[in-house]
Amino acid sequence: MTVVVPNFHGKQALDAWLAGHDAGLLLQGPDPDSPHPLMNGVVVAQQPAAGTRAERWDVVTVWVEGGGDGSGVREPRRPLPERREVTKYYDGCG
Repeated sequence: MTVVVPNFHGKQALDAWLAGHDAGLLLQGPDPDSPHPLMNGVVVAQQPAAGTRAERWDVVTVWVEGGGDGSGVREPRRPLPERREVTKYYDGCG
């Protein structure tokens, strides 16, 4: 069974991966052995091109930019959070 390769250019990487899966294709980055999953950034190129016919579950290679390393937010935050003093809690007993 063949499927038509969608245009992934300009999509968020995770959205492109999900759309590819829905179309019956597997998306991967140019280095399939990379430790970074294909989830961050925007797709800037793809191979094969959009509109090409491919076998179901064939691999489409996508190049992504602007994703950083995907490891999340790092501390310390700027500006630093407001510092609060600890106060004793009185529960009304004793």
